[in-house]
Amino acid sequence: MSINPHHPTQRRNVISVGTLLTAMLLVLAAFGCERRGIEEQTIEKGVERVPDAPAETGAGGTEAGSGVDASSRPWVVPDGWTEDPQPRQMRLATYLVSGPEGPQEVAVTRFAGRVGGELANINRWRGQMGLPAIGEPDLEAAIERFSSSGFDGYQARIESPSGVMLAAGVYESAIDQTWFLRATLPDAETADRLEADLFAMARSIAGIEREGGG
Repeated sequence: MSINPHHPTQRRNVISVGTLLTAMLLVLAAFGCERRGIEEQTIEKGVERVPDAPAETGAGGTEAGSGVDASSRPWVVPDGWTEDPQPRQMRLATYLVSGPEGPQEVAVTRFAGRVGGELANINRWRGQMGLPAIGEPDLEAAIERFSSSGFDGYQARIESPSGVMLAAGVYESAIDQTWFLRATLPDAETADRLEADLFAMARSIAGIEREGGG
């Protein structure tokens, strides 16, 4: 049947169909934009989470291991620490430290490069502990540095109302990788008990012997 554009009823039908098609196109376009926005947000979150795996929150988060050979273990394990045989996503190793407050986890991970540098890592960890970021002028007061031939590292104790994080990073120039040790602990007393051992273990990666030989 031919459509007479001058016929009132047929003209209204043509306008209605045209309006409907236009509306459908607008809905599809909006859906496409929204979907692209979701994809962009997902990618951005993924980028932000590269150094932190949500499954690792029991140990204060972790740095993704990125396919590291788990047989390479250049650290010295403190007396009394036991390795958890249960594999953990992105971790090279998880150590359990017993105590009156229950077992505490220490996570060992490794990343390519310097993972954004000390300030970025400190601020990410502070954020995990519910603390505001610090600026470059405050960095040196927040960390303690150590170094040896081919290695440079830093350690930090981050205290907040929710607990205490002990964290250390050791950059190994020969392989352009950074090792990380971290534990999130319930209180200052627990942190006091683990601090010397955790930081000594981090320094052992750089070949630095513990003071006193213990």
